[in-house]
Formats: sequence, structure tokens, C-alpha cells
Amino acid sequence: MADGDAADAPRWEPTCKVHDDELRGAGAAIRAVACSDNFVVTSSSRPVVKVWQVAESGLSLTQSLSILESHGAVGSSCVEVAGAGDGHQAAVCYDDGGIGLWDLRSGKRTAELEADITTAWKAKFLPGGRRLVSGGPSGSLYFWELRAGGRLEREVGARSTLASGSTRVKDSADKVKRRRTETKAPPDGEDGVRDLAKPASPIYSLAVSPDGCLLSCGRGSGAISVMRLDSLEWTSDVSAHSSGVGRASVAVRALAFDPDSRLLLSGGDDHHVCLFDAAAWSKRRSGEARRAVQLERFSAHRKWVTSLSMCPDPTRHVVLTTSWDGTVKLWDYGTHALLQTYKDHADSVFGSAFAPGDGRFFVSVGVDAQIVLYSAKHTPVRGTATARDIVGLAAKDDKAAIKTKDGNAT
Repeated sequence: MADGDAADAPRWEPTCKVHDDELRGAGAAIRAVACSDNFVVTSSSRPVVKVWQVAESGLSLTQSLSILESHGAVGSSCVEVAGAGDGHQAAVCYDDGGIGLWDLRSGKRTAELEADITTAWKAKFLPGGRRLVSGGPSGSLYFWELRAGGRLEREVGARSTLASGSTRVKDSADKVKRRRTETKAPPDGEDGVRDLAKPASPIYSLAVSPDGCLLSCGRGSGAISVMRLDSLEWTSDVSAHSSGVGRASVAVRALAFDPDSRLLLSGGDDHHVCLFDAAAWSKRRSGEARRAVQLERFSAHRKWVTSLSMCPDPTRHVVLTTSWDGTVKLWDYGTHALLQTYKDHADSVFGSAFAPGDGRFFVSVGVDAQIVLYSAKHTPVRGTATARDIVGLAAKDDKAAIKTKDGNAT
């Protein structure tokens, strides 16, 4: 399908382009971006996080949150805004391994999450906004309790058995004690499930299902690890992305669940997007939940897929991808139809984010230190396959055979 062929296809058009002049002057990129209903938050290799106001006239810089005093001249690799409440709490992963919590209304840091942990590359708020999960080069997950200043609640490794009894780590008077939680790993199985007893690979991406049931981790090995949040048990480990040349592993840099929590989409350095049946993984202790139910795989870009953002409106069935090839693309994830390609960046695009709630706008950022704001210019899609349709069709085949559509990327 050519870009925009369908008359009722959802469309977002570029309405504002803003350069971060400080970064552009220093030759630095915008590394990451997150959105609330009214704010866009960006991070970079510089010791400052910036908050931009979204208005009809476009984007305007309202705050610069300096981390120089507390962390020195380090940058930040990830920024996240809490989806619960008023969306004014942000988490920032610093390059020195720390995580800071900020109030976007006051521009003040409200807490520092400190522990003897290697660098946190990625972080996600859990449903309710009172807990946070982070991951990075160690391959382990770290769960944080954010109330009362924040404390490390649990470290979850990638192998062994879950300890019985309390799941919390008791506070010490002078520091946070840590304990490595060993979790149950499913045995070797069919359909690409790997043995979780193998050494953990670094975590490049994280996604939490909207219903709060599942957490997924994209790893440097090309695998996707899936955990049930109610029990903190691993339910699957899927070999999803590879180079195709000697089946070498490539990083999974992008993950997102659909609004109904029935599909998981991944993007990797193999230039492809994969779709999985997340509903099967949600089934507690069932044989189906232990298998990798891959529904589709299609070529999305000419270079690495760097981010994947899902439109929160479930009627639109739209996913956004960005790439090292400098393009931003909108897809119908039910049909794999390419709805639109944007070429508003002068270099590689690193990140993207949809406005929560209705997806009335999204933003992209990249090497050119530019923020591009795209606003909705459409009515909801009609007659498009839904996530429920896709999962229902896949359920008819117990083996869930992989369908590959490796056409040339547009």
C-alpha cells in the first residue's frame, strides 16, 4: 500500500519543528523523549533534561532541569513520564547509573534512587505510578518502591527459582540492602523459546502492558524476555531478531504493547518488526503461555529500528517506528500497511512518543537535535483488522507458525 492510499487512514501531519540550539551548537543529539498530555520531555548527553510546553502554536521550552550539581557532567539515556495521575512525575536514567525523579510542575528533583547497580539504560513506571522498573547492561531487572523517597524493592535475575515468603527487601538505617531474586525459568521448548538459565544479555528496551499483567525486556542477544508482574515469574524467552547472516544476534531496541494488551510488537537491529500474541503469555502456568507465539514479521526500515510507539487509541490500530535510516513511519499493525513515511529529520531518528490518552499528537527526536511535533488530522479508521481479530486467527493454529513478509522496505 502506498503512503496514505486509504481515504479513511489515520494521519498525523508535521505541525512544528524545533531545534535545541544548545545541543545543535555542541553537535549533540537528543537521545530520548517522553510525553504527557501537555509536556514533551527530552534528554541528551548533556547534564540537563528539558521540558517543552505543547500548545496550538507549537513547542516552547519552559524548563531546563540541571543534573550537574548532583551528578556532574553526565548525560541521560532515558526519560519516562508517569502515565497515572496528572502526568507530572518524570524518571530520568543518568549515565552514571543513577535514577532521578522530578516534578515537572515545580522543576524540582523529588528523589534519587541510589544503589550499587550498574548503569540503568531504561526505566518504566508500573501501573499506578508508585513503582518503577529499570534495566541495563547487567541483564537484571530492578523494582523500585517510589513512596517515602524511593527504595530498591527487588532485583530479579534471569534464572533459578523465586524465593518463598516476602517479596520485599527490608530497609537498613544507612543504605538500601539488595537481594538477587531467582525466578522460575520454563524448560527448553519449541517455537524459539530459549533456556533462561543462560547468562543474561543486556536490556535495551522495556515495555509494560496497559493492563499491568506483563513486562517485556528487549535484549542485546535479540531475545525478548517476558515476565508476569503478579508473581515476578518469567513466562517466556523468545529468540526474536537476528541478522540472517549466520543467524547472528542483534539488539532489540524497541518494544510496545497494543492498547488492549493482546499484542506485543518489537523492533530490532535487523530492520524488522515482529508481532507476538501477548494474550497467550498472560495465561498463568499454561502450556500455551510457555511458547513463543509469533504472529508476523515484516521489514520496516533500511537500518536499525530505534523506537516503537503505539497509538493509545485502540480504534486506530497504529504503531509508529523510527530508524537509524532517518525516517519516521506509521503502520497499521493489523495489516502491516505503511500509512505514511516522514522525512523531517536530517539524520538518524532515536526516539518517539505518542501523547497519552487519545494520541492527538506524537513527537520524534534524533541526531539533528530537532523535535518534530505531528498533530492528528483524521477520523478513526473503519474496517481495519483489530488486535483481537489477529489473535483470534492465530489461536486456530496451536503451533502458531511464523509468517514472514520480507518485502523491500519503503
